[in-house]
Amino acid sequence: MNRALRIIFSRYGIVVIILVLVLGVIALANRRQETPLDGTNGADGSDATSEAVTADDGFATDDCEDDGCFTDEELPQEAVDKAVAFAEAWLNPNGYGAQGWLDSIRPFLTEDTAALMEGVDPETVPATEIAGEPAPDGPKVAIPLDTGTLTLTMVEVSGGDWLVSAIDWEQS
Repeated sequence: MNRALRIIFSRYGIVVIILVLVLGVIALANRRQETPLDGTNGADGSDATSEAVTADDGFATDDCEDDGCFTDEELPQEAVDKAVAFAEAWLNPNGYGAQGWLDSIRPFLTEDTAALMEGVDPETVPATEIAGEPAPDGPKVAIPLDTGTLTLTMVEVSGGDWLVSAIDWEQS
């Protein structure tokens, strides 16, 4: 036993221990580099899906999941009209400053969405005019604008009124 301890703690034994540790760390690092980051765990990536990562435009909010969400196939015309009216105000044709712009769009927004819009600069709105007819799709209304598509998620609130609960923008 003494002889084994003397060999292990001699300078040659320490060199061997350090060498084993370094080789172990290198082996683990190589194994980590071989592991794909797409969630396939090394399986054939042909069935794997990945979503493109895009920069946050600052306007998107969570999809509606409340009891007040509209689930029918198509929104009523009243909701589509409200979405178009919001889009017209959102484009800021009157050139309002930040607070005036927020006050002009607030009547179209749910409380949560209005809170998210506080502090947004209307100069960051990436479009200037509506370029086509609105297209309702489930609880959402896609409105083509001159530089992209504004997608609004509509919810029916008490009193039968329709409000925007989520705003999303897709550049064309």
